[in-house]
Amino acid sequence: MTDTLLSVSEQIIGLILIGKQTSTSFSPDKLHGKYAPILIDIKNGKPETELVVKYGNLIQPCKYAAKSVNGMGDDLDWGDYLNKIYTNTLIEDEMGKALKYIGRGETDKFDDSIRRILTTRQSAQRLRSMSADEISDEYSPFIRSGSPMWDNHIGGLPNVGLTILAGQWGDGKTTDAIIMMDNFLREWKDKEVLFVTLEDMAEGWKERAKVVLGKRSNEFWKRVKVMETARGADEIIEEAARYPDVGLIVMDYVDYLAKGKNLEAYEDVYKTLGLGAKSLAVTSKFRSMPIIVLAQYGRGASQGGVPSPRQLMYTGEQYAYQLVMLYDPNSDFYSDNKQNPYTLPCDPGYGYICVWKVKNGNRMHKDSRGKAEKAGAIKVPMLMTGGFDFNAKGEWFSLSAETKRAVPDKK
Repeated sequence: MTDTLLSVSEQIIGLILIGKQTSTSFSPDKLHGKYAPILIDIKNGKPETELVVKYGNLIQPCKYAAKSVNGMGDDLDWGDYLNKIYTNTLIEDEMGKALKYIGRGETDKFDDSIRRILTTRQSAQRLRSMSADEISDEYSPFIRSGSPMWDNHIGGLPNVGLTILAGQWGDGKTTDAIIMMDNFLREWKDKEVLFVTLEDMAEGWKERAKVVLGKRSNEFWKRVKVMETARGADEIIEEAARYPDVGLIVMDYVDYLAKGKNLEAYEDVYKTLGLGAKSLAVTSKFRSMPIIVLAQYGRGASQGGVPSPRQLMYTGEQYAYQLVMLYDPNSDFYSDNKQNPYTLPCDPGYGYICVWKVKNGNRMHKDSRGKAEKAGAIKVPMLMTGGFDFNAKGEWFSLSAETKRAVPDKK
C-alpha cells in the first residue's frame, strides 16, 4: 500500500502542475514523504522553474504520471481518493505492527495497535459529508430508556450525548445505573451495553448486579460488556467501537478518569466523552449513542437541602444533555440551606430524582398551562437493596421560583 500512496502522490503533484487539480484540495501530511515538500512549496507560490532546480528529476516524472491517468484527472475526486489511500496505508502499517506484537506474545501492544486501527478507520468515515436532502426526517433527539419515571417525565435518554447522574456516597448510584442498564436492554432487544466499572473489579460488579437484578440468563450477560480499567475517556470510546451492537455506555464514575482535581481535568473527560458519543453514533448502525456518567458530590459541597449543580465541584454542565441528581430527604439532617431553599416532602421510604437540565426540554413534564417545566423532581420509592426505584412511574414536583421558601438565619 505504501507503493500505492507513492504512485498517487506523484500523480497528484503532476495534476497540479499541469492545471488539472488545485493545491488547496490536498494536505501535504497525506502525501508520500518524497512529495509533501513539493506540495508545500507549490502552496507557497514557488514557480515550476524553482521546483525543478530544488527537486531535480522528480518534477518531470510527476507530469508524465499525471498524463497517464487520462480522463481520471478531471472525473475522479482526487482529494477523497488520497484520503482513502492514506488511511489504508496507516491501517496496513499498523496491522503489520500488530502481527509482529502478537507473534512475540506482546498482547498489550497488540491491543493498542488494534485500537489505533479502529480509531483511524472511524476518523476516516467521519470525514464524509452528505447532501441535506439525503438526511432522514425520521429523527428524535430522545430514545426510550426503558425506565418509566425517566421516560414519562423527562422524555427518555438523549439519542446522542451525556447524561450525568450524580449523588452522594451511599445514594446507590451504581445500583441505579445497573437498573437503568437492565431497563435499556429490555427496551432494546437488539442492543448491548458497555458498563465501565472503574470503582470495582469485574467480578465484584457482576456479584452486585446479581444482587440488584436477581437471576439472569447467559444470553442476558452476553449483551453486557464490562470494562474494568481505562487510562482515559478516549479508551472507553475506543472500546465501545469494538462492539457494533453497543447502544449505551455507562461509566462508573467520572472521578476515576480525571487526571487532577481541577476544572480542566474534569472538563477534558466530559468533552472527550461528549465528542465520543457523537463519533460513535456517526458510525453506529443505530445512529445513536447515549452515555450515562456517574458523578459524586464534592466533599463539603453538600450543605443540605435539595441538591443543585453547585454541589458538584466540576459539573461538566456545558457538555451534558441531561443533569440529574439523587436526593434522599430521609437522610438529610441539614435541610435548611439558604443558598438552595427548595423544599420537597419527606416521606419515609421515598426519594427524589432531581432534574436540573434537559436539552430539548419541551419533552419535560408539563405544568398546568401545558408548558414544559425547566426543572423538577420525580418522587419514587427507595429500594431495600439501596438506590431508587427507576421502575416506578414517579410523581413530579416542580423546582421553580414558586417552590422556594425563605430560610431564616440560624441564631
